Amino acid sequence: MIVYHFTSSEFAQKALRDRRLKIARINELNDPFELCAADFSNVDTQIKLEAFMNQANERFGVVCFCENYHDPVLWSHYADGHRGVVLVFEIPDDQAIRVGYQPERFKLNVDTVIQHGGFDEADLSRLISIKFSSWGYEKEIRMMCHLHDHFCQIDSKGKKVYFESLSLESFGVDALKLIGLIRGSRCDLKPADIASELLAVDTLPVQDARLDSSSSQIIAGEAYPVNGVRSFSACCFRV
Repeated sequence: MIVYHFTSSEFAQKALRDRRLKIARINELNDPFELCAADFSNVDTQIKLEAFMNQANERFGVVCFCENYHDPVLWSHYADGHRGVVLVFEIPDDQAIRVGYQPERFKLNVDTVIQHGGFDEADLSRLISIKFSSWGYEKEIRMMCHLHDHFCQIDSKGKKVYFESLSLESFGVDALKLIGLIRGSRCDLKPADIASELLAVDTLPVQDARLDSSSSQIIAGEAYPVNGVRSFSACCFRV
């Protein structure tokens, strides 16, 4: 499945350089109602769901994508006001969770869940695949990650940060296959800047975004190859 990840030029360069993408922790996602698609009006349900959410946050994270790049609002919100880029990935179909949008919360029978042994990964997949209808413009696709399987760093604030590996090779074992990059209409990241973050054996198709003259969408021009210049000896390989 082809998906699109909006980001700033700075973080795009880091992703190319380090061959990895930051995993979003569940409790840090920008929707405060994340995992709250179920009806919380029942106090018992609320307590049990909150306990499950805390447990899930320690075990799982998500990488967020969109199913297309055409909406200018996405560029404004997630690509530094069109100054950033879109990273184009191919991900396994069986790992892609398509988010659905609905105007009201659904009823969740917590007691039934508990009787069947408690919340599991399937319940989490359902909860992270439902958001309030106002978020519908994102057309979001998510990939859930088991944190214990991924590389972890401690940031300057002492927090754990996890990463999903990516590859530019179609034969690589990584779930994230980077197959392209789209520069925003206001992006000052030059092809030479991109090339400097790629190994000499790498070639990445790049496109330049522009405003469509006949609609309110963003479209991309023809792809052109950017060849890497970075030597293996200068590369800091992933742990």
